[in-house]
Amino acid sequence: KFHRGRSLLHKVRMPTAAAYKAYLLSLDVDPSDVANASTYDVMHQLAKASGGDIDDDIGVAEAFEKAEELQKIKKAQEARLMREQKLRQLSDAQTERYRLTFDWFDEDGSGYLDMDEFRKCMIDCGMMPLGFEVKQLFDEADEDGSGDVNFDEYCLFVQLYKSKQNICERITEAIMDYIIPKPAYLTDKHLRFDRKMQNAGCSAAAIASFTHNYAVLQSQRNMMIPEISIAPVSELDSLDQITVEPDASLLQKTVVLKLNGGLGTGMGLEKAKSLLKVIGNDTFLDIIAAQVLALRAKYQQEQLTFLLMNSFSTSADTMQHLSAYPNLDVREFLQNKAPKVSKADYSPVSCPENRDLEWCPPGHGDLYPAILGSGMLAELIESGCKYMFVSNSDNLGATLDLKLLTWFAEQRIPFLMEVAERTNADKKGGHLARKIDGGLLLREKAQCADEDAAFFEDISRHRFFNTNNLWIDLEQLKSKMEACGGMLPLPVMKNEKTADPRDSASQKVLQLETAMGAAIECFPDARAIVIPRCRFAPVKTTGDLLVLMSDAYEKTAEHTMELRPERNGVPPNVKLDASYKFVDDLLKLVPFGAPSLVYCDKLAIEGPLTINQGVTFEGEVIIISSAPGATLPAGTYSSTTIHLP
Repeated sequence: KFHRGRSLLHKVRMPTAAAYKAYLLSLDVDPSDVANASTYDVMHQLAKASGGDIDDDIGVAEAFEKAEELQKIKKAQEARLMREQKLRQLSDAQTERYRLTFDWFDEDGSGYLDMDEFRKCMIDCGMMPLGFEVKQLFDEADEDGSGDVNFDEYCLFVQLYKSKQNICERITEAIMDYIIPKPAYLTDKHLRFDRKMQNAGCSAAAIASFTHNYAVLQSQRNMMIPEISIAPVSELDSLDQITVEPDASLLQKTVVLKLNGGLGTGMGLEKAKSLLKVIGNDTFLDIIAAQVLALRAKYQQEQLTFLLMNSFSTSADTMQHLSAYPNLDVREFLQNKAPKVSKADYSPVSCPENRDLEWCPPGHGDLYPAILGSGMLAELIESGCKYMFVSNSDNLGATLDLKLLTWFAEQRIPFLMEVAERTNADKKGGHLARKIDGGLLLREKAQCADEDAAFFEDISRHRFFNTNNLWIDLEQLKSKMEACGGMLPLPVMKNEKTADPRDSASQKVLQLETAMGAAIECFPDARAIVIPRCRFAPVKTTGDLLVLMSDAYEKTAEHTMELRPERNGVPPNVKLDASYKFVDDLLKLVPFGAPSLVYCDKLAIEGPLTINQGVTFEGEVIIISSAPGATLPAGTYSSTTIHLP
């Protein structure tokens, strides 16, 4: 403090009126009083009234120095503003070119350029900096002295740089920019996507898959599957009818893969959906782990491999939860991400304020590039695995069936899809069909034109839907992907979204997605088999969860969730209104546990309600409640509509 004071007093030996006024302002004295203070005595009284001392030379000097610094900053800002007002505004074309070039050299996607990237960016923007100039130019652009340059700084620098050029320099640069061929990435959007994915660390398989999807988009090829181009599937093999002696030794060469990349945000969770509690304190993952361990123990085949396809969002929570099962020996690989595509011009979407918004999940068809690109496919084959059973982690009915595995292996099928008979509840989901040349294919709702909607939903015409339970020969999958350049040419679906899902005004984008079941058309010898409905019990809504929690299902000794025999293979159809969308709201509806649904065909609930313990629903029941706090007392409600005041 003493040395600081001597330094300040050296600068202001005899405080001036300006120094005194700066000191008064630092004491929060009214500016008008400060302006009118013209004598030492008046200033002394103002300082004293505000708890200061006008004779505090160090305090006066510090306030004066700070005021001078602020004045310098203000003058610099005013000078910059005047300078910027005189600059020629960049055209949209110039800004677009600078943005493309900036993003191209911003390899790590940080939003900043270092000096070497800055130099390259200048050259590709048509400027010709000399080697000895680069450091000086970079320092000019780096206004905040951070050691790198962001896009706003870069654009301002370009304007200033060009404003300083004489006419000869401008003409020379313009001629050279015209003569020298433009960098390919300025015109070839595919190159920009390729570079973007490489910089993000995407595998060669992920890039090859997206390249195929993007080529389909660029070709303007019809992504729909017209009804006229397909035929219904009438007859298929059935799991109930095949006869084969189960071979437990096949488990040594088999992988159980669960797709586990989804978050439960749609049901009010901020973690992996598979961590949702289903029965008591058991989550999907707990039940799946118990199923795998029970299968190994039953057939004394500890070599059965358990594998998860996680996402960056689900991996940590999932693996931590499963660490409670040390004997499970679970392995994982991660799904890829794909760049969003601008709807306007099919270019890569740029969101500098939040780079995460530039990416999207590529659909579960990403299974194939993800398992190949991660090295997991080669690793599995090298370890002796040949067969893989795939299903979603929210489908507890999908367990490895040894009889089906044996039949699949004996038939030497490259790709097998489990399908089930469609009901009215399934008419919106994808269905199996046959191509005109005889091969099988999967048609999703997004691939059906409006004029074909009636055919799509005709469950008597298209009888079978995809359960997303798949059996894959790993060796044949590897051979097929190698023959196709490291990818599977799956049909592409185009989903229109906004860059920021929470902002409907943000730019319109396209998300290119594929379905893993669509790979059935990539294998000429692929087949489908009809399974009992009990092997399909997905939880997509809280209504589905309520059914799974109820007595309509029972857990077997092998920890599989099966419909009770009374259900005849068909689960109850439960529809809850939007107020029960989240799990917490469902638990408020049934605080004492799920009601009995074993004999219920359909249950619809609208409005606020609490269901008491001891409630049984039978047939079709509709409950409409308009009063907050309404309670449904214990009892049996059969084929009725209930209005609660």
